[in-house]
Amino acid sequence: MIPTIDSISAACGILVQPDSEEGFRHLATAWQIAPGEWLCVWEEEETNYAELKLIHAHSGKVADITNWEQDSGLAGFRSEATDQTLNIAGEGDNLSKRQPLVAIGYPSVINHPAFAIHRGSLNCERYHPYLCPWIIEGHLALFTKDQGWISGTGYHGMEGGPVLNDDGKVVGLLNHCGGEHVGTPPLSSFKRISS
Repeated sequence: MIPTIDSISAACGILVQPDSEEGFRHLATAWQIAPGEWLCVWEEEETNYAELKLIHAHSGKVADITNWEQDSGLAGFRSEATDQTLNIAGEGDNLSKRQPLVAIGYPSVINHPAFAIHRGSLNCERYHPYLCPWIIEGHLALFTKDQGWISGTGYHGMEGGPVLNDDGKVVGLLNHCGGEHVGTPPLSSFKRISS
């Protein structure tokens, strides 16, 4: 049984870059796989992770990041633990077409018109109250050995969010959110993972 949205989001955080040349940046969604151990999608080659912060989705606590490692489009790092973790699906938890899936991530609201008043003075504490989990409830539409596509639309900033099967286990991480779907059904891609 899929856990509640509240319990999934309790294991999530948002990677931000507070002091970038472009101003405050919302980079990705991350989630905790074990106490203090976090995972997200990360395509950038060179990363100065000392500039990044993790905002805990529920509490708004701002935490430093250490022990950053990245490979094959994924990044793992250490940061302060939350009370909730999410389990990764095992090798035996096979995906099948039309299988129900749920994905959750935190879209960037920095450029949303409703948020315009704070853009010039944005920091982690001011940003947290505006963060809201976006849920994609759909089914597995297509998949390959390394990728999958869930029916539904994701948005920039949700990259790295967990995709869960109906047993509540993580089968992948959202990536490439926010693309155009003109004339085609909306699909959100995810990187497949298993333990």
